[in-house]
Amino acid sequence: PSFGSGGKVTTLIPGGSSVATALAMQPDGKLVAAGYRGDFSAGDFVLVRYAADGRLDPTFGTNGVVTTPITPGVDQAHALVVQPDEKLVAAGFSGGFSASTFAVVRYAPDGSLDATFGSGGVATTAIGTSAEARGAVLQPDGKLVVAGYAKTGGTYVFALARYLPEGT
Repeated sequence: PSFGSGGKVTTLIPGGSSVATALAMQPDGKLVAAGYRGDFSAGDFVLVRYAADGRLDPTFGTNGVVTTPITPGVDQAHALVVQPDEKLVAAGFSGGFSASTFAVVRYAPDGSLDATFGSGGVATTAIGTSAEARGAVLQPDGKLVVAGYAKTGGTYVFALARYLPEGT
């Protein structure tokens, strides 16, 4: 009962429907949810950080919420990793359902994009004609492995991509 209201928390993200697809706990007990807002024609990555009691953390993004548009199309986060330096890495896809790429975005602890990763904080990887990342793990050497699926020649296949710590 001490979490949110009666053990439940909901957060309205302006800009359309919103869905949480991943959750991680930081070493300080704060919770970060990742997902997306929008619809089937447009959307953005969304991260929301909560204090241990379910209140939005005002020190993260704008009143606890960070939205990241990657393309004008559909962008969805489906995995979340907390690095030892407390940076956050969200993985998913960008571009749309018929021609998408793996999308990986790294955030500083305050929710701002980490410009030292990829291109301005974002790394995208095309695999086949369409690819969506659904999971991510951080290896002990700091490399990130993202897993999902790709469409190649009309067939869906397992797809993995490994990124160096700077997002290449």
